[in-house]
Amino acid sequence: MQNARSGVEIAEMLDIKDIDEIVSLGLDAAFGNASREKTQKETGKEGTAENDDGLRLYRQAGTKPLVEWFYTRVTNNKDVALAILENADKNDIPTSLAFALAYVESKFKPNAVNKNTNSTIDRGLFQLNNATFPNLTEEQFFDPWTSAKFGMAHLKFCLETAGNEITALAMYNAGTTRVKNDSTPQHTLNYVSQISKYRKNLEQRFSTEIIANFDTENTLASAK
Repeated sequence: MQNARSGVEIAEMLDIKDIDEIVSLGLDAAFGNASREKTQKETGKEGTAENDDGLRLYRQAGTKPLVEWFYTRVTNNKDVALAILENADKNDIPTSLAFALAYVESKFKPNAVNKNTNSTIDRGLFQLNNATFPNLTEEQFFDPWTSAKFGMAHLKFCLETAGNEITALAMYNAGTTRVKNDSTPQHTLNYVSQISKYRKNLEQRFSTEIIANFDTENTLASAK
């Protein structure tokens, strides 16, 4: 593996004081590579939450800081990154999907505002609509933790309703009724395409910066 870093080097780079768990786990333990490949072949669910590398690493105590560090760099806002990660985890949303959605919705800006032609207003990190969430206060709309909480819960609802990610994203943007009635507008189709493109680039970056640079062999050797 070229230019691979050990767990010790990664920990020093991230200024992680306690690296015992990173050293003892390594990525192979966090991923369970053999079982992951078997699951993908048997179910065909590659790309879903149970096969999402980011979510797998986030759920391991030893590698969770690496995921938090990566997405803090992506968003340039630690609070935003942690809010999205925690609520993606709670709702079994792949991390790459969660962050791609937030990027297209608000460019990771908690104070983003969009006024719609129907007089409703979308606010915050996940652009929550005031008609859909009438009980939220102005302060709550712009709080990244509140926005991530309701945004991820709503995406989960859309995923469960639609049965696939593409239709779910269309429902998140245009509403379930319009999508079910085959009246999805063109701008929603463009929106879904933007999310898919950003997500693909994000996953490639995660693979290059985190997975490829975490040398499990040297990490485990350094623990002996």
